[in-house]
Amino acid sequence: MRLNRIRRNGKLYVRILLGLTLSIVLVLIASNFIFYLIFTGVLQDEAVENDLANLRQTGKAVANTTESAQTVAFQIYRNSAITKMLYYSKPDAFDTQAAMLDLRNYLSTMPFIQSIYVYNPASGYYYIAAQNGQEGIWRESEVQDAGILDILGRYRDYKPFTPIPRTIKSAAANAPDLGVYTYLCYDAINFNREINSAVIVNLSASWINRELGKTETASAGRTYLLDDHDVVRSVDDLMSAKLGESDLALLQSFVAKPESGFAVAEFEGAKSLITYTAPTPYEWHYVRITPYGEITQKTKDIRGKTLQVAGAILAVGLLLSWLMSRYLYVPINRIEKRMSDLESEKRNSSYTLRQNTLRKLIQIQDFDPAFQLEKLRSAGIAFDFTQPYQLALLRIDGFDRVRSQSPKDLLTYKFAIMNIAAEISSKLYGADTVDLEDDCILMLINTGGKEQDAEALLAMLKEIQDACAEFLRIGLTVSLTPATKSPHELHAMYKLAREATDRRFFRGCGAIIEATPGPGDRHSFSVGKEKKMLDALVAGKAEEAAALYRDILLETADSPFRVTQSAANHVAVTLGNMLAEIERNGSLQLGIGAELSIPGIDQFETLDGLTEAMGRFFGQLSAKVFEKRSNKQEDLIRKINALIETRYDDSNLSLNSISEELKMSTYHVSRVYRQHTFTTIVDMINNVRIEKAKAILMSSDDPVAEVAERTGFTNSSYFHRMFKKLTGVTPVEFRKAQGGQQ
Repeated sequence: MRLNRIRRNGKLYVRILLGLTLSIVLVLIASNFIFYLIFTGVLQDEAVENDLANLRQTGKAVANTTESAQTVAFQIYRNSAITKMLYYSKPDAFDTQAAMLDLRNYLSTMPFIQSIYVYNPASGYYYIAAQNGQEGIWRESEVQDAGILDILGRYRDYKPFTPIPRTIKSAAANAPDLGVYTYLCYDAINFNREINSAVIVNLSASWINRELGKTETASAGRTYLLDDHDVVRSVDDLMSAKLGESDLALLQSFVAKPESGFAVAEFEGAKSLITYTAPTPYEWHYVRITPYGEITQKTKDIRGKTLQVAGAILAVGLLLSWLMSRYLYVPINRIEKRMSDLESEKRNSSYTLRQNTLRKLIQIQDFDPAFQLEKLRSAGIAFDFTQPYQLALLRIDGFDRVRSQSPKDLLTYKFAIMNIAAEISSKLYGADTVDLEDDCILMLINTGGKEQDAEALLAMLKEIQDACAEFLRIGLTVSLTPATKSPHELHAMYKLAREATDRRFFRGCGAIIEATPGPGDRHSFSVGKEKKMLDALVAGKAEEAAALYRDILLETADSPFRVTQSAANHVAVTLGNMLAEIERNGSLQLGIGAELSIPGIDQFETLDGLTEAMGRFFGQLSAKVFEKRSNKQEDLIRKINALIETRYDDSNLSLNSISEELKMSTYHVSRVYRQHTFTTIVDMINNVRIEKAKAILMSSDDPVAEVAERTGFTNSSYFHRMFKKLTGVTPVEFRKAQGGQQ
């Protein structure tokens, strides 16, 4: 089966070629690793043998030069001229010259000798012949080689004719020190065992290394000498090696062993091959340090080339696999594409068929259960309405917003909700989901009829809500019907679930509502609250009107939602009629329908949303009415003031005459004028008349009675009384006072 599936996927030949290529590559890499380990071991053993051979050869070379140094020392002691230098406290000049000449002859015939010292303690002189550096006859205090003075001072610490590795200063100022092997031959036969004479032969370390074919740059390895005084020196120049405590302890641990050997360890921070010899006759130890990378460099190069070859084989194999797959599967791909299209069409049509079957099932009231059940099975639907079942209607909260924001993704969202619901419910129950092609998704759940599962079922629905909110950012309101096992109650249960989701209007979004039959459509509309709402609205109390509107709708909470809709529509019609009446009678253009519109219940999912919108509408309406009324009333005040100003001399000017002139009721004119000016029209008429009278009294000598008549007063006594009331003096007193001021 797996082979057929691979063949159908068009990858059979690709996998065969790719498998062969990977096998070859893996074999190359594995063999490369094995050979690398083997060759590394072989090269390591070879390096150990070469290092041991070189170390032993170095030791033998030093031992051979020891014999030459001993022979030279004995010859010097037997030389008659030099013997006088050794034992005479004051040798004559001819003997001294002959002795120095013989010493130089030794140097010229034996190039490996760097220098010869002849020391006579009795005279206190050193007779020195050297290839370079200090030579001649020098007092002990003048000798530059301080090391030989220290050696002679501690001659008992050194064995005769045992090489002493050390360095002496070069004659040149900036030249490095010279490495030499010093051989000490002395005569100390006396009572106090002090040196009577001494011959020191210094052999050049560089000459011995040159004879061995060594160079400082031959390799990255280094050779060290641990002498019998536990001093670590470099064999190349006999300089004291500057090593860390850990490296020095490592070398001392190796040389403590009685036999030659090797080890691989960290030395000066790098992995190294350390080869060491057994103690020489002088109790010396030679140690060779070779960087491990130098030993394995060739195998690393081979490994790198092998990996490159493996990489090239892999790349070529992948390319060939890709080309072969395209070449071999061109006709097969066409067939497979067609088969894939057919399978996709079948899958899509199968989904559509199942959805349509379930939609029709919940709409049918009378049907043959056996026939419909067989029809469900043929469509691949597991729901069994002959077993206890419940319906859960999932209603999308904010459906209009979701649809407007993502119209193309709406079906995808609903499909995702159905998948989430099916996945979560499958843990406890068998359930099928159906898209009702609006804002609802129906779950048909076979619960098994267990009463103890009620809480688990509610918890499952809550989990579905939480999952949709978390992953899809979509809220759900759920209505759940009672359990039943009657096939013929399916349609009734669906209607019950539908009606229950309408209770979201009062319960709020995200609620889980248990669907139960309602009390029916019987409801008494509260006309009294509606009238109070209208009165509050007319009085400009928008918040109170909105609260009364909410109370009117809350009275329908226990009734079917259509009753709530009827109540909301009734209030909307009443509001519309009232506003139309205001526009007709008050000449106010409120812009109902254009600028303002009464919120409809169908536009909102919850009572809170509708109440909030209605409160905003009431507030906007009150502000608009107040604005219109304010503008109109200000015009009215200006007209009244203009009439008083121009007709104050008319004795018939009064509230009634002004109302008749304006064609308005005296009550309305009086109330509006008093609200805006905080005075009455009669008082305003009297004030204007008195002001005009004061002007006449000041500008003329007309009698008071004539002035009263000219300003609209019918008799002079009323004029006197009003004048004194408003000014505090009589007209005559006012004229006299004004005349006196002038």
